[in-house]
Amino acid sequence: MKKVAICVKDKSKLSDMRKIVREKGLTFVTNSPDFVVSLGGDGTFLLCEREFPGVPKLLIRDSKICKKCVGDSRETILDFIRMNAYDIKEEIKLEGVFGTNKLVAVNDIIIRNKRPNQAIRLDVSIDGTKEHEEVISDGVLISTPFGSTAYFESITRTTFEEGIGIAFNNPVKEYDPVILRDNQTIKVKLVRGDAHFASDNNPKIYTLKQGDIITVRKAKEKAKIIRIEGFE
Repeated sequence: MKKVAICVKDKSKLSDMRKIVREKGLTFVTNSPDFVVSLGGDGTFLLCEREFPGVPKLLIRDSKICKKCVGDSRETILDFIRMNAYDIKEEIKLEGVFGTNKLVAVNDIIIRNKRPNQAIRLDVSIDGTKEHEEVISDGVLISTPFGSTAYFESITRTTFEEGIGIAFNNPVKEYDPVILRDNQTIKVKLVRGDAHFASDNNPKIYTLKQGDIITVRKAKEKAKIIRIEGFE
């Protein structure tokens, strides 16, 4: 019998979701689940992945925005899970390291100006080679393929399916987005100004000062998304 944890956007729907899980012959748990139901939207999934990293997630729509959800028919979708009629797709994550601090992202690592009325200046190096010097902008976004349909697309109007993407946010000079191999390492140095270092919708945000360096690379862990044919 499969053990199921549940993350919900609307807490009032948790009791009903537990009932459906039990009716489908599954066991509701809060620790060590076999998979996790994420009932909500994109943000619910990101929160859920932080709570249960690496555990397969079933994304069920309960929000206007959920590009990766399999649908909103909870009972039917859970029938497929019970019958093992599904696949699991692995997605890379990113880790951003600043001193002894680390953030892990499913979507993106974000370095953003702390003061909205002041731009920052950044140096960006790839595998030890400085590629961009003193970029004046509101910041830089480093994205996974999974996250490229979110903030990355809103900046660049493009997406990508493999590698790691870099996009400058509102730069003074125009810069094309850069798509790297997923085994490459990015270093971002804050040359001037104060900035924030964040990931996804994680409430944990670090403050950066002039001279600080953030290293971003593919994380060892991966996100696992449950896919059901006909429910894309």
